[in-house]
Amino acid sequence: MSYSLLLYCRSGFESECAAEILAYTSERSVSGFVKAKENTAHVLFQGHNPQEVIHIWNDLQLKDLIFARQIILVAPLVADLPESNRTKPIYNLFFTNFAEVLNGRHILDDLFIETFDTDSQKELLNFCKKFTSPMLSELKKNGFIINDKSQRALRMHLVFLTGQSCYIGLCAPKKASQWFMGIPRFKFPIDAPSRSTLKLEEAFHVFCNAVERESELQAGMTAVDLGASPGGWTYQFVRRNIYVFAIDNGPMQDKLMKTGLVEHLKEDGFKFRAKKPVDWLVCDMVEQPKKIAQLIADWAKFKLSKRFIFNLKLPMKKRYIEVTNCLNLIRNELDAERIHYTLQAQQLYHDREEVTVYLKILN
Repeated sequence: MSYSLLLYCRSGFESECAAEILAYTSERSVSGFVKAKENTAHVLFQGHNPQEVIHIWNDLQLKDLIFARQIILVAPLVADLPESNRTKPIYNLFFTNFAEVLNGRHILDDLFIETFDTDSQKELLNFCKKFTSPMLSELKKNGFIINDKSQRALRMHLVFLTGQSCYIGLCAPKKASQWFMGIPRFKFPIDAPSRSTLKLEEAFHVFCNAVERESELQAGMTAVDLGASPGGWTYQFVRRNIYVFAIDNGPMQDKLMKTGLVEHLKEDGFKFRAKKPVDWLVCDMVEQPKKIAQLIADWAKFKLSKRFIFNLKLPMKKRYIEVTNCLNLIRNELDAERIHYTLQAQQLYHDREEVTVYLKILN
């Protein structure tokens, strides 16, 4: 039986996603190769040993990667589906290919029928939506229980390239993206100052689970927003009744200022330092990524904030190397001070040519 890892990513970042999964597998002595075509929004890692691919899939979590949106264990591409009555052959292939992985369990967390996030694939989304109901019926007819949220339940994925070709696979929901196509859908708040507010909203959901969002975004906390104008990121704190020091020479939205929860300081974001520690520091300034990384490391070394979310604006070339160097800079500085921390980076859906990083200083 042959298996591969299918990774979704942002269109145009296939080479970064490929380099990252190759680095991950190489560190674990798993040999294989990747298929990565530009602007296809996915990468396929094919291992030489199927059992090693399964082991990697069992261990790998989405938070371990920067450029991947989703991780799925897939069988070889099915390229000859009939134009009608597709459900039965798909089910047969699914059960044949994944009987060992399912290990006799006829339970599934859910069924996602998807395609890749490219302009050329968008027309397939209507088909995917319509095909979900008959495929669910086929699974139930064969004894599968759907919507089982136990720890062991896996989620089935069908990823269509055309109406007659698709990947059939499984993901472990606790380790992968919870969202359809790996894309979170947040509604833009009509009173927010800018669409950049969705970046921070997504970051809160990606880096913090529901319990953490409840405990670490409490009313009465304090935050610093470096490069705050016009207030897109500040808005996310204000709506949670968190007091914000907005640092920017540019103007802030009047509505935010009238809440009484924002203190606008027209200062240089690289020179400003909090007089006493705050709960959050966020930064979306447009600057060289190494300069941002050093700024965050300086704040963190002196424990001027407990939690950090910041963006690294990427260069056109060597983007994976640049991110890795920035993260290592922060690690080296904090390790030298013997500070305990967690550090995680992800290219979010609402990001463009950037990566969002979450740093938490531990007690």
